[in-house]
Amino acid sequence: MMTAAHTSPVDWTDGLGLARVLHGSGPVVALRRDGAAKARLALVDKDVFDDLPALLEAAGGDLAAIEAGAVIDAPDHQLLSPVGRPGKVICIGQNYLAHVHEGGRETGPAHPDLFPKWHTSLAAPFADVALPPESDQIDYESELAVVIGTRGRRIAPEDAESIIFGYTAANDVSVRDFQFHTTQRVAGKAWDGLTPLGPVVVPAAQLGGVQPDLAITGTLDGEVLQDDRTSSLLFGVPKLLAYITTVMTLEPGDLILTGTPSGVGFVREPKVLLREGSEFEVRIEGIGALRNRFVAEKAE
Repeated sequence: MMTAAHTSPVDWTDGLGLARVLHGSGPVVALRRDGAAKARLALVDKDVFDDLPALLEAAGGDLAAIEAGAVIDAPDHQLLSPVGRPGKVICIGQNYLAHVHEGGRETGPAHPDLFPKWHTSLAAPFADVALPPESDQIDYESELAVVIGTRGRRIAPEDAESIIFGYTAANDVSVRDFQFHTTQRVAGKAWDGLTPLGPVVVPAAQLGGVQPDLAITGTLDGEVLQDDRTSSLLFGVPKLLAYITTVMTLEPGDLILTGTPSGVGFVREPKVLLREGSEFEVRIEGIGALRNRFVAEKAE
């Protein structure tokens, strides 16, 4: 962490959010709008941060504590996952009814369907993503991700807003054959580098608070294959946070991937899966798009 001298208030309108940018010798958290080539350092008490959990901890989850510093270059190719090392990455399965139906089930789960990832799963929003050679059944899943702003345990649904900082986009890329090796999903979901995240984390207050109604689409090589709204979630953000915090403490920078709409490739006939050269874009209204090309993994 380093200290910057000059600061100014932040105008959070028009999709401004927090990104991580490769700058100089390492990453910094910066204020950026989707598609912009420039950003401004994100500061708390004039300190510069290399990751979002530390910045949110310092800010106490308070937007007003974040100030804008010096202008830096921030083209797409210099963006990193906006959260580098979250303490937890919690994912939700079967959370859009149409997705439940396309999987052959009539009704959704009685409780949120949770499974974990780790920080090693995360990838940058515009990075080339390596397809693991162990599988030819790699699928896409467009998702809204919640970013936690303050520590909380046993949070009632009506108090959910007190611990959320914002939202970003994610692609929960899934290795389907490994996913169905057992009744547990982890082997198909937690692969290194297969979960692009970003490009920015936009404050929840700018996106409808804890009840976001945002268009979410997934596009493969120019064809829209997923198209829904985040208001279609079976378990909305307040219920998810209430359930999860019954079990565990959520901390600044923790991520919750809220589930994918219908249209995934594995259940299509014929199947539509990610291949070398595929380009998949997740776009969420008010946040922007992450766009990744999939390439063969290089031998080490």
